[in-house]
Amino acid sequence: MAKKKTSKKPVKKKLSTRKPVKPSRQPELAAPLYLPTHYEAPPQSKKLSIGKIAAAAAVLVFASLLFTYFLYPRALLGIVYKIYEFRAGVSEKTIDVDGYSAGYLEGGSGPALVLLHGFGDSRISFAQSSRYLTDRYRVIMPDLPGFGATAHDVSRNYSIQSQVVFLHKFLKKLGIGSFFLGGNSMGGHISAAYTLRYPEQVKALILIAAAGLQVRDPTPYRQSLKRIETEADFDAFIDKTFVKKPFIPRPFKDYMIESSARDFEWLNRIRSDIRAGGDYILNNRIRNIRRPTMVLYGDRDLIVEPDVSRLYLKSIRGSKAVVFTNCGHAPQYEEVERTAQEIRDFLATVKE
Repeated sequence: MAKKKTSKKPVKKKLSTRKPVKPSRQPELAAPLYLPTHYEAPPQSKKLSIGKIAAAAAVLVFASLLFTYFLYPRALLGIVYKIYEFRAGVSEKTIDVDGYSAGYLEGGSGPALVLLHGFGDSRISFAQSSRYLTDRYRVIMPDLPGFGATAHDVSRNYSIQSQVVFLHKFLKKLGIGSFFLGGNSMGGHISAAYTLRYPEQVKALILIAAAGLQVRDPTPYRQSLKRIETEADFDAFIDKTFVKKPFIPRPFKDYMIESSARDFEWLNRIRSDIRAGGDYILNNRIRNIRRPTMVLYGDRDLIVEPDVSRLYLKSIRGSKAVVFTNCGHAPQYEEVERTAQEIRDFLATVKE
């Protein structure tokens, strides 16, 4: 009996319910589709990059300055001084006088104008005012021996007379035979003493709150008995020196307090030399000055009382008075441009 053929029914394949997996494009590893593979950023991207770089550089500079401001205020103060020098068109120079190295600032062209700083100050004293003088004069501002960046040589004498002798050799070495001469405080004292000793060299004299005469103070340049040790001590000194008080950041104050404490004994040593040396008090000789003279002072000077300047005016025949109201002991700091203008106006009247 023949077997019946059974037909096999086709087996239906079950369709997968899983969604097909799309191939990964991994865009984070491939070049963006809208840019060529070698990537040339459009101009606006370059500007953005430059801006970011500039911003980063500014942050670094600011951070460096901030670091310097707090940890190295002396360095930052040096930068400030360099700005003064640049704006005035003066530069630092050094000269050797009898084996003693002295720095000075010099700039400008025209007749020589020598400006001397006061006690405890330095060549930077007239740096700001010199900005308004160097277009007409060759301005020279030395560190006087014992001050500024000069050596504290204990073998030297630092009397006013010794400073006069040094200044004479200094200017001779620079080849300056005649000049206008001026100074503030002790610098004015030295200028007056120099004019008495070498009258033929000084074409005109500028005395700015100058010391050197005795009025009521029984002992000019007396010893200092108290160190400046605290911020309160420093502020009291500033209050006594200035009417228009400069803003001095705390790190600068700390540095100046430290410098003052370090130089305390040294400055007293110089005071002793001045009191014991020649040209200490000029009262009996000041009438012998016969050079055109301007006497400039602040009416609220508490360091060298205004009566000292008034005695200079009374004693020097034909001297010109310039009084700054509401100004203290250092007009070249409080009234920078005005001080320079008074110097210019006065020297313009001097016949060379």
